Amino acid sequence: MDIQLLHTVWLLRHGQEALERPKPLGGYLTELGRQQAELTADRMADYPLTRIIASTLHRAAQTAQIVAARHPHIEIEYSEDLWECVPSLPAGQEAFFTDLSPAKFAQCRQKLDRAFDRYFQEDERGTTLLVAHGNVIRYLICRVLDMPLDAWARFDCLNCSLARVDRKTLLGQQLTGFNDVGHLPSEMWTYV
Repeated sequence: MDIQLLHTVWLLRHGQEALERPKPLGGYLTELGRQQAELTADRMADYPLTRIIASTLHRAAQTAQIVAARHPHIEIEYSEDLWECVPSLPAGQEAFFTDLSPAKFAQCRQKLDRAFDRYFQEDERGTTLLVAHGNVIRYLICRVLDMPLDAWARFDCLNCSLARVDRKTLLGQQLTGFNDVGHLPSEMWTYV
């Protein structure tokens, strides 16, 4: 039985964001965030990326640009479907999301489901890098693993952490890495 790798999707959370958030596109990377992104770019430099797709929010777009500098043959594609949002209200999390309505949760899920179909379900070959946000990555991983969708709130991912999903013949999609920050010294691990 021959199992072949068909497609890899790397998911990269943006670097640390400055707390001042200009509207509507969010905050920019801090100096530490830029350093995190540079180390991530070094880590990803030898991977044969065929696409880089990023959220248009500043912190993700900046992170993608830093990584893309090591892959000058690739033009970054931008997608608002990768914008940070809250896909559901898991039990016990009510105090954190008092300003969001059921319609906002539904709108977020619709956007992220569209991204999932586009980047994980289409019959595509090669290696794609998605540069996005914590909630986005966690929700997409729940979809890959066919987990309850509220489970997105039960795990976290650090800034500039990497997740990897491989699609293989016979085996389908498999999560082969999550919250990987081996390229960052521990003093550079951040959550914001």
